[in-house]
Amino acid sequence: MLPLNLSNMQYSRIEKAYAKINLNLNIINKRQDNYHNLDSDIIFANIYDSISIKCQNTKNNKIQLIISGKFKNDIIGEIKENIVYKSARFFMKKYKIDNDLIINLNKSLPVASGIGGGSADAAATLRKLSEIFNISKKSYDYSFIKEVAKKLGADVPACIYSTPLKIRGIGDKIFMLPIQLKMILSRYNYIVLINPNISLSTKFVFNRWKNSLPLTRVNNKNNFYPKIGINNLKPAAENIESSIIFIQEILSSQPGIEFYGMSGSGATCYGIFKNKNLAIKAKNYIKKIRPKWWIDYSSIKN
Repeated sequence: MLPLNLSNMQYSRIEKAYAKINLNLNIINKRQDNYHNLDSDIIFANIYDSISIKCQNTKNNKIQLIISGKFKNDIIGEIKENIVYKSARFFMKKYKIDNDLIINLNKSLPVASGIGGGSADAAATLRKLSEIFNISKKSYDYSFIKEVAKKLGADVPACIYSTPLKIRGIGDKIFMLPIQLKMILSRYNYIVLINPNISLSTKFVFNRWKNSLPLTRVNNKNNFYPKIGINNLKPAAENIESSIIFIQEILSSQPGIEFYGMSGSGATCYGIFKNKNLAIKAKNYIKKIRPKWWIDYSSIKN
């Protein structure tokens, strides 16, 4: 490890924790260690939480986490159980660093919403700490990614890269997107995200995925990559929260929509549109009829 970058002793420039969207999600099986083997094509929207970190000269091995933002009150539990705190502790222990840290998390993404907000926050923390302590990203080898997936969560490795990719295994095996999907995303690059302000427990949804009958069928207009919108967790999530069905019905009727579906374990749904103007129109229309929902749009991150 190189010497600490002293220019970062004040609060670092923000690190963006981008929203993750599962375009599809196939559960292969449940492993003996109770993790699930997955296969999923993932993209990221230019909508994000943000992380900034102040590293202090004192070396008491203390981490202070300060949370602000629209959804700060939705984060419950002890600070030491927060995934940002855990990721910082993981990093400091792994690289044998005992500086005190003050971490600021601005929470703009809804909590427990299927778009990897917590995982993205953890990944942004790891990226920022690597920058502050001059840890080469070359150290993010397979063993590191596998350790991150097991200790911090299956979505964290993908969120470290925050670029379109395919994951397999427990999120520790990362590949390039299929070429057909890359071509589609180069043509349709705007996305609308909708959450009914409902938090869903990932564990609860996973526990019910085998025993839930499908309630909606995704009829995407573009047939070049029919896997988009196919999510094995969607029937379970729909049976728990019926507004997910309604969101998909609204999205499917919007002019210019090419693809739609539910991300992760829900309840956030996405729609991919032909262009920016149609995405904005859809966002504004849905916000008008459902003003209490969380709705946003952006370009898809390359």
